[in-house]
Amino acid sequence: MSAQTHAQAAAALRQIAFGLRASQALYVAADLRIADHLAAKPMASAALARLTGADAGALHRLMRALCALGVFSESSTGDFALNATSELLRSDVPGSYRAAVLFLVGDVRWRCWSDLLGAVRAGGDGAERTLGMGLFDFYAAHPEESKLHDQAMRSLSAAQVAAVLEVMDLSHAGTVVDVGGGTGELLAAILARNPALRGILFDLPHVVAHAAQVTSAVADRLEIGSGSFFDSVPAGGDTYLLKAIIHDWDDARAMAILRNCRKAMKPAGKLLLLDRELPEPGQPLAASEMFLLDLEMLVMTPGGRERTRAEFARLLLDAGLELARTLPTRSPLTIFEARPV
Repeated sequence: MSAQTHAQAAAALRQIAFGLRASQALYVAADLRIADHLAAKPMASAALARLTGADAGALHRLMRALCALGVFSESSTGDFALNATSELLRSDVPGSYRAAVLFLVGDVRWRCWSDLLGAVRAGGDGAERTLGMGLFDFYAAHPEESKLHDQAMRSLSAAQVAAVLEVMDLSHAGTVVDVGGGTGELLAAILARNPALRGILFDLPHVVAHAAQVTSAVADRLEIGSGSFFDSVPAGGDTYLLKAIIHDWDDARAMAILRNCRKAMKPAGKLLLLDRELPEPGQPLAASEMFLLDLEMLVMTPGGRERTRAEFARLLLDAGLELARTLPTRSPLTIFEARPV
């Protein structure tokens, strides 16, 4: 190995290894609401420290690191200011990413990811070992974490919803059942875009309890139901949506959800899976984020995983559904459209 190759390889490994440091620096900025404080005007670290209750010297070092990462900007006089990236850390802007940062890098995930080695050795169930219960049971038992999860899903979903609506014509979708639809962001956007449609939002009781505010503009065409999609889903829908649901579960439980949808839908109905698509073996690799999210499923969920198109097709067929087509979007999501066999 030449000296240049060695240096490049070492730099690549160092950059990956430093990832945890960068993510924690970003978390601290989000937790201290640095972007909110800088919304009015640029400030020096001493002024920021007074507003946040932090140590001025330590905060200065944090801010310089985040400037080097491209999150904030620093002037020649030492004042710190927002840029396009940190604008999204403000809590009061449309599409705010603050909740997503707190969710993705906060204590719960920090603890579970610390057991990645254990998850790799055991084949999963990291959350069960670390939290003492399954992730979704943990959310049900910890309302504040559940609230943060819902807020994060809203911020993560905003761009995805727009991308889905760009490529999917749902004007004749009839009654749309959003299975595991959270607090209703996707379904509300679909109904707002298509006034002739009706919708049913379905999720766990403690989740849909917070849906009224999100869906208020389409409340006259929306029914909200609660329960477990492992038991049943609302019957009689024309179009069933599952956005980022199947990747949370192993094949057996994913198939149980799909079979319940198949049982509930009309004979001419269709199912739309909105999920990430891993490349098949031998195909060009996708962005690293896709594979890191697959590890997230290993660490955080009870058997969840990202899947290839062939794997989705097999799951659907075993549930009595046939994959009819796939539609890429400009978001990380692919739309998998399936119909009863």
